[in-house]
Formats: sequence, C-alpha cells, structure tokens
Amino acid sequence: MFEVYLVGNNSHHFIISPTSVQGKADIRIRVAIPLDYETVDRYDFDLFANESVPDHVGYAKVKITLINENDNRPIFSQPLYNVSLYENITVGTSVLTVLMFS
Repeated sequence: MFEVYLVGNNSHHFIISPTSVQGKADIRIRVAIPLDYETVDRYDFDLFANESVPDHVGYAKVKITLINENDNRPIFSQPLYNVSLYENITVGTSVLTVLMFS
C-alpha cells in the first residue's frame, strides 16, 4: 500500500486522488482553489508515494505554468470626457485621446 501526497509551497492549490494506492493506479491532480495568473503564474511542487517499508519513497516533480487569460474588463482612465468643438472643424481633426487598459 502506498500513500500519495503533494509537497511544496503552492501544493495546497491542488488535490490528488486517490491518496492511497495498492499496486498500480492513475493519480489525478486537480485544481482545489481558483487560480489567478496575476497572483501566481507558475506552480512547482513534488508528488510523493510512500510505502510503509522504510526508505521506499518515490517522487516526481510537477511544474504547472498558467496561461494568462484576459479576465479583466476594460477600464478607461476617467469616467467622463467633455469636448467642445467649433462646428467648422476640419474633417479628420483629432478631437480626443482616451487612455484605456485592461
């Protein structure tokens, strides 16, 4: 019987199943809490399998890199822009520059 577990600074963001294995099994790593690229863009931790016999420990490194998704709505630098123009302004004249970011 093997006990399977994750170790590392960011391993709490993920869960594994099954956590106990007899012989051979597919171990699944799943997201446990929402991930945010702007907070953490990479996760490095270790997957361990520990048998009840001393020194029978196996491990593998796990590296997960998030791909940034544009999950923020566009924001303008100010909520209102007022512009006054003469009615005979030349066609093509720039009347306003607006800063926007997401």
